[in-house]
Amino acid sequence: MEHLKGLQALLVRPIQPDGRGDEILSAKLIAEGALLHHFPVMKITPLGSSLNQDLISHYILNLFLYDRAIFVSRAATFFVVDWLKRNSDLMPQVLPVGPRYYAVGKTTATELKKYNVDAELPECEFSSEGLLGLTSLQRLAGEKILIFSGVGGRQLLPDQLRSRGAVVSQCELYHREISTDYTRNINDLLYSNKLGVVIIHSGELLTHLVSQIPGEGLNKLKNLPLLVPSERVSLLAKNMGFQYIICAPSALAEDIISVLSGWCSNQH
Repeated sequence: MEHLKGLQALLVRPIQPDGRGDEILSAKLIAEGALLHHFPVMKITPLGSSLNQDLISHYILNLFLYDRAIFVSRAATFFVVDWLKRNSDLMPQVLPVGPRYYAVGKTTATELKKYNVDAELPECEFSSEGLLGLTSLQRLAGEKILIFSGVGGRQLLPDQLRSRGAVVSQCELYHREISTDYTRNINDLLYSNKLGVVIIHSGELLTHLVSQIPGEGLNKLKNLPLLVPSERVSLLAKNMGFQYIICAPSALAEDIISVLSGWCSNQH
């Protein structure tokens, strides 16, 4: 049954470094009858300088020395595996046995599973907060933890792990940068007055989106239903002046589809 038939949805998530978009969510939206507009407002690019590459190589080659390794995203997994493939003369194309592996979310854990890594992950809240709630990450005195991530972003995870006694290192693998490739498409879509919902996966994406909408278009955007994956992003959206916020329990495709379908049913 097409629960979202005729609904025009804007998705702004970046294309992943493996060239895939958010294909699970996109496929589900289309299968439910939605008309999907995927216009990314962010791009993911690898760190290119020789200094950065040397540092990444150092961390990966010494991964076996760490007690725990945390992958914060699917992109982080991609870039580590890509390094292994390109440097098979230095290290086998497998992640070392020894560290206890963690993933912030299901998608990242699924990617790691492809390389025979069973990563621990939160049961329901797929975020830094959810990961920090795991029993195995409560007492960490003297433990060495390596976090694979992008440049910048929230520091909640490393800060909290350090407060619990861990010695934390961060291996930054990629930049998240604003993309203006689809600015005109997004603005044209807003002024068409046909858009039914905007799907946002993070506060960073919301900020990038808002920065590309001038004048009356911004008022149009803020009066559209905005679907977000957490109370944290919901609060940010509210503070930015969004009028109608739909909060899903997580960024998982099934949670987004479920909440969106329920919302659509209530509109009829």
